[in-house]
Amino acid sequence: MKKIFLTIALTFISITSIIQADETAPANFMLTTVNDKNLTITETEKGLDFKEYKGKAVLLALFGHRCPPCIKEIPEFIELTNNHKDDLAIVALEAQLYPSDKVKEFKEEHKMNYDVIAGVNYGDFINYIVHRAGYEKGFPLPLLISIDKEGEVQGVQAGKISQYELELLVKDLNE
Repeated sequence: MKKIFLTIALTFISITSIIQADETAPANFMLTTVNDKNLTITETEKGLDFKEYKGKAVLLALFGHRCPPCIKEIPEFIELTNNHKDDLAIVALEAQLYPSDKVKEFKEEHKMNYDVIAGVNYGDFINYIVHRAGYEKGFPLPLLISIDKEGEVQGVQAGKISQYELELLVKDLNE
């Protein structure tokens, strides 16, 4: 009887340790752009590590295909990408759950020269980002998460940002 109790107790402790380890393990995400490029993102204590963009600042933009301010910022992101090819990556995540093929068409129509991801496939990542940004129910669009070249989140900005402010932001993220 003591052996059975001891076996059950050890099994419970082992399972509890595994569960606790999983809860404290960093979140990992593999996202694929509409152009079939894979992005590997790992949670860190202070931000997000984009494996493909080590040493670059990253602007993670949640946008909607029917969001007027989101559409207005596309030319600004295109210009920003052109001006900062070596030190900036923009990753735009369509968060109104538009079908993947439609997001790809949207990207081509608007001549977006940065990574675009169809959020319909990545609700878990959207929920993770939104929750980490401090939004419990619903979230505003556009939503910009700025990440410095070390992978540390430096800010979360709801609403459209001017080109001038974006340039200053990229400069700060790369210092």
